Amino acid sequence: MALLILGTVVFLWRFAQVSTPQIYTTKTDSSVLSYAYKQTNSWFEKVAMFAKKDYVLPTNLMLIKMDNNSEFGESKGSFEIILDRCDFYSVFCITRVAKEFGVDATIVKRGLDSLIYLNTADQKRAQNIVLNLKKYNIHSKIKED
Repeated sequence: MALLILGTVVFLWRFAQVSTPQIYTTKTDSSVLSYAYKQTNSWFEKVAMFAKKDYVLPTNLMLIKMDNNSEFGESKGSFEIILDRCDFYSVFCITRVAKEFGVDATIVKRGLDSLIYLNTADQKRAQNIVLNLKKYNIHSKIKED
């Protein structure tokens, strides 16, 4: 036990004799660090020169206004599909079946609800789409819009 205490005292005595470390700073010559920039007219230099905007375009809402001068004709009619559940699988199957029948399907997100429209005036074709959705266990009905 005495040997342990003696060893600790010697260690502390030697540790106390060590000189304090000194911090050395090196002086840098400013002429050594000079760099000449050469412009290369690359795409990232052009992007870096864009002016910073004070606004950000919204990503979850898009409003499109079409006036009377648009080239789109009158709507022939549409049917709204009313689903018992509207999940990713249902939307995927609806778009696939609508493509099989040559009908354009439009999905509109309104709050928490998703509205799905079939852009066709043919009620029989819309009804056939609903019947084919039953193969995928999607129970739906149509409502004329």
